[in-house]
Amino acid sequence: MTQISFYALSTDSEESRRQFACRLAEKAFSMGHQVFIQVQSIAEAKEIDDLLWSFRPNSFVPHSSDHEPKVAVQIGVEAEANQHDEVLINLTNSPCTQHRNFQRINEILTTDEASLKQGRNCYRFYQTAGYKPETHKI
Repeated sequence: MTQISFYALSTDSEESRRQFACRLAEKAFSMGHQVFIQVQSIAEAKEIDDLLWSFRPNSFVPHSSDHEPKVAVQIGVEAEANQHDEVLINLTNSPCTQHRNFQRINEILTTDEASLKQGRNCYRFYQTAGYKPETHKI
């Protein structure tokens, strides 16, 4: 069954949310997992792509936003079927409707009211689908 984790950051900064997504991707990659970072737009994919090169000076996370199947970390608007089905980092405004296709789903929230509302909606969605999401305060 898919493991779903919510990470509640103690800041309202969208930049902190993106930084944390990069740290999660780095950790999952270092553990040998394939990762898909789902974003709202092509512009946001470019921002995450740039950030993965610079978020930590001594870090290297092989990634692509061009749907290259052999790259460990993929960034995109929608996951292709049967590609990167291990870890999803969801940076969109809605829950992952393909939740059964991933082993682990990570949702990252800030203290911003819109983020909290979105998080509550996602949490209810996953609960209704039969999951027991975990929450981690960061």
